[in-house]
Amino acid sequence: MTTTAMQTNPLQSSAQPVSYKQSADGSPCADGSQYANGLRAFTFWISNTLYAIDIARVLTISQDMSNIQSLPSQAKGLVGMVEFQGSAVPVLDFANLLGFNSGVEKNAQLIQLLNEREKDHVEWVSALEDSLLNDTPFVKAKDPHKCAFGQWYDAFKSRDETLMEVLAEFDKPHKQIHAMADKLLDMKKDGDLDHALRILRSERNVTLKRLMKRFEQARTHLKESSRQVLLYVTEDGISPTVALRIDDINDVVDFKPEQFKPMDRINSILNDEAAELIVAYLKQTDQADCLLIDATNLIKLAQN
Repeated sequence: MTTTAMQTNPLQSSAQPVSYKQSADGSPCADGSQYANGLRAFTFWISNTLYAIDIARVLTISQDMSNIQSLPSQAKGLVGMVEFQGSAVPVLDFANLLGFNSGVEKNAQLIQLLNEREKDHVEWVSALEDSLLNDTPFVKAKDPHKCAFGQWYDAFKSRDETLMEVLAEFDKPHKQIHAMADKLLDMKKDGDLDHALRILRSERNVTLKRLMKRFEQARTHLKESSRQVLLYVTEDGISPTVALRIDDINDVVDFKPEQFKPMDRINSILNDEAAELIVAYLKQTDQADCLLIDATNLIKLAQN
């Protein structure tokens, strides 16, 4: 596979489909579709999934979301409309159209989760202090891998490298907080309560504040990275037919016939919109595999 280097606007590349020969044995591509000669496609992200659409159907992209007007409609995925080149263009949130949350919505949910998990650890330290002072049984998780945050933290993955770097900084202060429980409770049993309380207060002022700062850094990054893009799809190559709200652009990619994999067994378990729109699985070796969107069906769906 040949990947066209990303420019400021990847649509500066030729919008003509790439003309590939058939496979060496003369067979059509794997899904038996019209893509037997390969395809030049524009690829984009929705959350952690990569999608592709025939670049000949992509008119332009825009980061301007300010002019989207809401409409009195409950149509699935419909955000509203936007004026573009003198025409009213329907705007569809592509993730919602397929029946799941966009990256921006997932980021909002993640911010809420981080708020709750930060509060958990503030309360955890207070509960330990209460146990030391008042002999209240300490029932919070002592193992950093077993608290709600630890379980989420150990399982969480994202293609957002910056977010993963920020989260990596949680590990040390988070484990240090949890390590206090047995240590300080044992000190109390040994009659060294005053020393235990001094350590607790020091850890609250230093380690807990460091952990809270990490929570704030993660939330800030999620807020700043939640910027979607409008992808204008065209039927005639001149005027826009529909605008898709997507999470992020990726690249212009030339796919060969052998990279197309059929979706027959998968489409039967997808919802109606997804089964109509997703027509092939595109296998890649040097970046994420992606799902091919049928632009014709997308335009039909937008016009209904």
